[in-house]
Amino acid sequence: MAAVLRQTKQKQAVYEALAALDHPTATEVYERVHTEYPAISRGTVFRVLGGFAEQGRIRRLALTGSDTRFDPTLAPHAHGVCRVCGRVCDVFLPALASFEPGRICDGFQAEGCEVQFTGVCGQCRRETMRASAQK
Repeated sequence: MAAVLRQTKQKQAVYEALAALDHPTATEVYERVHTEYPAISRGTVFRVLGGFAEQGRIRRLALTGSDTRFDPTLAPHAHGVCRVCGRVCDVFLPALASFEPGRICDGFQAEGCEVQFTGVCGQCRRETMRASAQK
């Protein structure tokens, strides 16, 4: 028999904060939840996020040069990290849409896929173009 997952107010608040933030760290989620629930501990938020990741409800991201981040988008996608502002954004690629965990390719059985791009986000590009146009 499968375990029943209880949805407490704290878990709901953690998930809502995660969804409202853009690829946040656990500390960023804690800071957001703590404003509404001052009694919630940092450890509780971290455990809830870890549990969500273990249950497959969210993705845990290990991006180069960053603390662990979390993402509620479960569809196969990559991540872009802006070298100017550090923002993390979703990058949807047609090639990743067909990824299936457990698939064997050239003898390798893939269990997951993490693709990270580095570059400049749209907002930073626009700001750079705007600054260049003003000169």
